[in-house]
Amino acid sequence: MSPTRRALLGSAALGVAGALAGCLGGGAGDANDPEAESDRRQTSGTDSDPTVVKPRNPDGESVLLDGSETNGAGEPVPIGRELVTSASRANELLVAEGVGDADRERTRTFLDETDYDAETVYVSQGGVRSCQRLVIHSVSWRPGHVEYEYCRELRPPDEACEADAGVALALLFRLPVALDGRLTGSGSSGRTPCRTTETEYAVIDGNATVPGNETAIDEGGDAS
Repeated sequence: MSPTRRALLGSAALGVAGALAGCLGGGAGDANDPEAESDRRQTSGTDSDPTVVKPRNPDGESVLLDGSETNGAGEPVPIGRELVTSASRANELLVAEGVGDADRERTRTFLDETDYDAETVYVSQGGVRSCQRLVIHSVSWRPGHVEYEYCRELRPPDEACEADAGVALALLFRLPVALDGRLTGSGSSGRTPCRTTETEYAVIDGNATVPGNETAIDEGGDAS
């Protein structure tokens, strides 16, 4: 498919994207230290302006891998959904091949700069259309459960994407509370398109492959 420029049709509506996909993953944390785990707070709350990074992998099915667990072929298994509660657990998380260098560095920095004595990282892995991005509105938590609200919109026209192609996406939220590692449930709710957006376009040509930067990083909603 020959690269073409994105067709900008400001009056048309976005098509509905594929639903987020993801498998539940086991909670981590300090599983070998029950006393330390029990000291972590059991609390509820909502962050309406969450700190989140959104690395994507256009070449594979996963973004994050568990370096402490392997499958029958000796390869690290994908991370599903998890509460990361310690620096030691964060160090076990690997970024999959195919993730761009900028996303890889941002993800590693995000994990390393989290204060696990006062914060928790919630990881959720799914998928999104190549030419779309998620705008995160809020994240809420209660003991054993995390959920977030989002909407989808087209990515800026200078970002590289391929119409109708799907990519693996991971969301890493920094929750401003020290939770334990138990995750018994999670969820998300959203809409397409976003009700309000700063973009001035609505539709991409269904046959277009749009050139852009080698690594595409969402600007809105990512960690600073």
